[in-house]
Amino acid sequence: MNAIILPILYCPIEPAINPNYQHAIDHTNAWVKRFALHTDSSYEKYLDDNFGMMTARFYPECGLDQLKLANDANVLLFVMDDAMDNQIERDELIQSRLNFESFVAACKQILSDPQPPQAGDTGVMAALADVWIRFKAISTPEWQRHFVESLHKMFAAGLWEYGNVQTGQLPSVAEFYKRRQYLGAAHVSTDMIEVIEEISLPADILQHPAVTELVVLARNLVCWANDLFSLSKELDHGDQHNMVLIMKAERKLSLEKAIVQAAALHDQEMRQFEKVSAQLPSFGAYDAAVRKYVRILGAILRGNMDWSYRETARYNFEYGHVALDLV
Repeated sequence: MNAIILPILYCPIEPAINPNYQHAIDHTNAWVKRFALHTDSSYEKYLDDNFGMMTARFYPECGLDQLKLANDANVLLFVMDDAMDNQIERDELIQSRLNFESFVAACKQILSDPQPPQAGDTGVMAALADVWIRFKAISTPEWQRHFVESLHKMFAAGLWEYGNVQTGQLPSVAEFYKRRQYLGAAHVSTDMIEVIEEISLPADILQHPAVTELVVLARNLVCWANDLFSLSKELDHGDQHNMVLIMKAERKLSLEKAIVQAAALHDQEMRQFEKVSAQLPSFGAYDAAVRKYVRILGAILRGNMDWSYRETARYNFEYGHVALDLV
């Protein structure tokens, strides 16, 4: 894996981390072993990926039980995403469209009617049932319906990407911009905020134009940063669904200039996130809850960057050696 040279991305948000991170990491390590999500060399790589620090940065104010649940969910989503992405060493999941569709159908069945895993049950489906039962125990039916819809969007995006790979087509920049938030489950991290951080907001506030704009910006920003940080890994895996590579193909750019343009998109949207956050209207009695919600959105943005740069062996890049004025 060759190191990619990246510019420093703009992020004015102060870092934060949940003090319970080591307890959550220990729990999830045991949970991964229980469901055999990683074994042998795969388990060692999982430890090096260090997802627990990412989760602790995403949700810095939640309690320990919620942090454990969020970390289990994040690790499971990465297992699923990695299986879908690697086009060189192809997982059984993506050997055929029938395999992929059968996997999606099984996941949807669990979300519809989860059964508690029995002793000795292992694998993604058993882990998904375990996580979903725990989410259902601490959430409202309304949130559950919305979350299931979000997971369905993730599966639809995965099937869309699979179809593109099979036909050898890349989407346009405009199409990828619309769909990217559902690839890799960036939207799931924001959807978990209400339950994991115990924030109760009515639907009219969550659907307020300024709030929804911040949510979409946060999802996009995680995606643009990840497309930069993971670029060398995805090149090695033959995964072309990356904003850098799509800009490169559509605009006929060198890889270096495509990196700079993707970084410029990130910084532009980070400044928009900063602006909208500062100009939120008053929501009366819900002001404190809205401030916390936006604060956690910001924690996800900053946490993704700090974890990717400082705390995981998952990516390989050199940071801060390219100027954005090369656009």
